[in-house]
Amino acid sequence: MPWSVLAHGAGVDDLMRRVVHGERVTREVACQALADRLLVDDTVSEASVWAVPFLVEMGASYRVPADSRDRVIFLLAALALASWGFTDDGKRTRRRWNALGRELPRRPPDWITQTRYEVAKGAPKVFEALAGAEVACSMALAIAVPEVVPRHVVAVAEDLSSADRSPRLLALAARVALHLVCDSPVTPALLRATAQCNPDLMRAYRDKAYPPHQPPAVTLQLMGYRYAFLAAYEGPSYGDCDPSSGEEGVTITP
Repeated sequence: MPWSVLAHGAGVDDLMRRVVHGERVTREVACQALADRLLVDDTVSEASVWAVPFLVEMGASYRVPADSRDRVIFLLAALALASWGFTDDGKRTRRRWNALGRELPRRPPDWITQTRYEVAKGAPKVFEALAGAEVACSMALAIAVPEVVPRHVVAVAEDLSSADRSPRLLALAARVALHLVCDSPVTPALLRATAQCNPDLMRAYRDKAYPPHQPPAVTLQLMGYRYAFLAAYEGPSYGDCDPSSGEEGVTITP
């Protein structure tokens, strides 16, 4: 099926080619353009679902330049965590939950559920290719689809979770991944401790800037993904906790 036939699919095939080939600057521009096309304002579409298998192959191939491969894996994680999906008439529908924290159904086509399903189905291949690589994109994908994380990636997260040997934000992302993989309870204290190392996350937590009844585990996923991304692209200066928060440090015990 031609990409141009898919909603939001025009040019996706060309962007994926440019992500793999060309100079570094060209690849970076293509990666950003691909993310903008497949995840429009945190919204997935028909093209997002169809693109996931191709992104999985790119994320699992060491023939793809490392910088592009990492960004593709981050994109896979972001697609799985998307909060919005397009409808057939071009409108947007958001993930919603009832008072019991159960996610409410959406009218078909449900691109949110379909995209996440495709990412979860393909993630094991990416994890296998990454093997024991101690990289932030691996933690981002583990946070996004913790139900399919293999044992060797859990071992990587356990190694990274030690702040003594890992950059602070990467260690924090690893702890979030472990907590989600273990399906441990997510308490308000845990969310506050997780949010405190980023002003935007702390502000959102204090202002309760989340959809009504959003499960704490989903909030933790979004926080953990942010830390993994910052660990990869924003540098260690973002790892300093805000002393005004009244907290002495981040403690997350899987």
